[in-house]
Amino acid sequence: MIYRRKKYLDKIYKSLENEKLVLLLGTRQVWKTTILEILKDELKWKIFFYSFEDDFSKQEFNSKDDFINYFRILLWVNFYEDWYFLIDEFQYIKNWEQILKSLYDDKNIKLKFIVTWSWLWTYNEENKWTLVWRWTEIFVYSFDFFEFLDYKWLNVVDISIEQLSNSIISLVQPYFDEFITFGWYPAVLNAVTKDEKIRELEKIINRYIERDISFFLSKDELINFKKFFLYLNTQIGNLIKKESISEYLWIKLKYIEKYLLVMEKTMFISRVYPYFKDKSKEYSSLPKFYFSDVWILNFLEKWFDFRENNWKVVENFVYTELLKNKHFNSDEIKVYKKITKSEIDFIYDGMDLLIPIEVKSWNKKSIPKIFESFENDYWKLTSYYIMTSSNIAFEENISEKKLLIIPNWYIWKII
Repeated sequence: MIYRRKKYLDKIYKSLENEKLVLLLGTRQVWKTTILEILKDELKWKIFFYSFEDDFSKQEFNSKDDFINYFRILLWVNFYEDWYFLIDEFQYIKNWEQILKSLYDDKNIKLKFIVTWSWLWTYNEENKWTLVWRWTEIFVYSFDFFEFLDYKWLNVVDISIEQLSNSIISLVQPYFDEFITFGWYPAVLNAVTKDEKIRELEKIINRYIERDISFFLSKDELINFKKFFLYLNTQIGNLIKKESISEYLWIKLKYIEKYLLVMEKTMFISRVYPYFKDKSKEYSSLPKFYFSDVWILNFLEKWFDFRENNWKVVENFVYTELLKNKHFNSDEIKVYKKITKSEIDFIYDGMDLLIPIEVKSWNKKSIPKIFESFENDYWKLTSYYIMTSSNIAFEENISEKKLLIIPNWYIWKII
C-alpha cells in the first residue's frame, strides 16, 4: 500500500507556486522516493525522473551546461519549458552545490526541480561544513502517530479532548504500544513477527552506518563512532557535556563534536538547547539529545517489549512528535531547567506560540509547581500549558491559562 503523505505533498505543491527548486531532506526510508513516485503520478506527463541512489561512482559534472547536456541526451530533458525534474538522492553528485546553485540562479531555466536528499550537510574537500539555504527546504520525517493511525484506517483527526473517552483511549492504546516499540518504517510495519521486525530495524541501523556514516568517517573512526553511538543511548534526555563524554570514552573532544554533527546532520539525533532569559537562574548552554525515532532506543537497549513507563522512551516519543509537526522550520523545541534543578521537559517556541510541555509516563492530575513558577516569570509570553499522561484527558487552569492534560499519543493534535 502506498500511503499519500498529504502534509508533505501539500507543502510541495504550495512551494512550487512561486519556487523553482524544492529540497526534500530526510533520513533513509522515510518515503522521500515514494513521495516522488506519487508526484510522478499526479503531475502526469510533465515530469522527468532520475535517481543517483545506486550511482556509486559519484557522478561529477564539469558545469551547469554539462549537467544540462547530460540529461538532455539521456532523458531528453528540456530545461527551458514549464516541466518538473524529480531527482532522487542528489547528494551523490560530487559537486552538488555548484550545480544546484547554477541551475537555481539561471533565470532562463523554467524547469522546476524537486530534489531528495539524505543529508543536510556534506563535506567539501577542505573538510568544512557547507549548508544549503537558498531554496525551499522541506524536512521529511518518518510517520508521526497520526499518519500511523491513518495508515491503519483509524480516523481520529477530528477527536477533541472532550471526546477522549475511556473507550476511545482503549481503542488507540494497542496502536500506540506498537508505534512506541518499533517506530514506523515501511519494511518494519509489513513484517509480521517480532523477530522479523527486529531484523528489519537491524538492517536500517547497519545501512545507516555503512552508507551514511562511513561516507563521512574513516574506517578507524568508525570503531570509536560505534562506541560513542552505544554510549549516547544511555544519555538520552540528559543535559550533556561533550567534555565528559570525551573523558569517559577516551575519545578526543574534536571527534566527539564531529560524531555529534554527523549524526545530527544525517537527521539521526537532535540537539535540544535550553530556553532561558536569566542566566543567573536558568541553564543556558548544555543541550539534551534525542533520537529521531524511539525504536533506536529500544534497539540499542535490546528491549522490544512495550514499556510506556520507561520515561526515556516516552519523552523521546513526545519530542519526535513535536519535531515532525512544527508549524514552521524556524519554530524551535527547547528544554528548560533552573539552577535549582527544577525543570520542564520541553518548551515549544514558535511564532507567537510559547507552550511549556511536561511529559509523564503515568497519570498525574495535579499541576506541576514548575508550571506555576514559569507562569509567574513568563505569563506574557506563554500561550497555554500541556502535561501528557498515560491514559487520561481533561482541562485545568493555571491562572488564566489553559492546562491541557492529554494522553502521550495525542500530542500531535495539540500543537
